[in-house]
Amino acid sequence: MHIRPLLPRDWEDVAAITREAIGLNVLDQELLTWQTWDERFLPDQRLVAASREGRITGWAALELVSQRPSWSGVGAVSIYVSAGFRGQGFGSRLLAGLVASSEEAGYWTIQAHVLPHNTAALHLLADYGFEVVGTRQRICRAGDAWHDAVLLDRRSQVVSPGVRPESDPTTQEIPEAS
Repeated sequence: MHIRPLLPRDWEDVAAITREAIGLNVLDQELLTWQTWDERFLPDQRLVAASREGRITGWAALELVSQRPSWSGVGAVSIYVSAGFRGQGFGSRLLAGLVASSEEAGYWTIQAHVLPHNTAALHLLADYGFEVVGTRQRICRAGDAWHDAVLLDRRSQVVSPGVRPESDPTTQEIPEAS
């Protein structure tokens, strides 16, 4: 098993793996084009897993949760493993790589939305320190059906949201009341 950065040449394999999952255990309900996918996910936060034979078996990527500067260290995880390779550690290795990569890049929180019946994903995320924040009821729609999503997040133990001294409320001068 090998984990490496996802490259544009991997798109056909990434698309095939994503296509397998649509409508089953994931919130995404349509396959994106390469251009849309490339714009959505952060270029330095994309990984693929490959089998010993070199076959792409899964992918993981991070996208920004918000464009607001105050949220610059918060990302959302997407992780997909091909059906024939699930339960063999590929998802675990991908998530470990993405956690390490995100921390190197300064992300203090990464989060995920998971359908409640996707217990494999919930267990995997829990193994890497993700905690359930809550369930967002009827948050997404597939066809005519509304679905709940479990929101989980992981706070980094090595990256903390830096507070600049000039904005630290404990050191600000507060004018006296007149």
